[in-house]
Amino acid sequence: MTSKGKHSGGGSGAFYRDLAMMLLGIVLVGAAVFFLLFLLADEPTASSTTEIAAATTTTTESPPTTDASTSTSSSSPATTTTTVPVRPPDEVRVSVLNSVGIAGAAGRLTEELEAAGYQTLPAGDYSPTQDPSRIWYRPSFSAEANELLVFAPGALVEPLAEPDLEPGADVIIILGTGYEE
Repeated sequence: MTSKGKHSGGGSGAFYRDLAMMLLGIVLVGAAVFFLLFLLADEPTASSTTEIAAATTTTTESPPTTDASTSTSSSSPATTTTTVPVRPPDEVRVSVLNSVGIAGAAGRLTEELEAAGYQTLPAGDYSPTQDPSRIWYRPSFSAEANELLVFAPGALVEPLAEPDLEPGADVIIILGTGYEE
């Protein structure tokens, strides 16, 4: 007759229970880390900007269709697109300011804009230096500001943050680093 001692390895139930608890702990920690990364990945950065094109609204609507054999009704969407019109150049007042010190650059761009039919204000200087160029617009002039990217390629189009800057201008172009005539 063999006698089993207090520490003999006869039962393995505790080992599997401990293994299961350890694996469950690893899975829970991994899930928590994944959840936190998922939440933090969707945070926008403060320095991001958006270039807004002409506003477009899309609606879906269609009349219901009926199948005579089953008397059920179903509908399929039809798309309607509405585009906000861009004002013609003669209805947009533009001011050009130079922040990089290229002598006469703002004046020359102002002349180009005037030749293209825009209402222009006198050219001037702006401080501090912008990097890159900016096109700032007043409320409801975002589409027109995007149209002006032709005159300042690579510029950032942004809402005007300083309402007192250049009173009377609907759109303000600030020539910044990288601007080429």
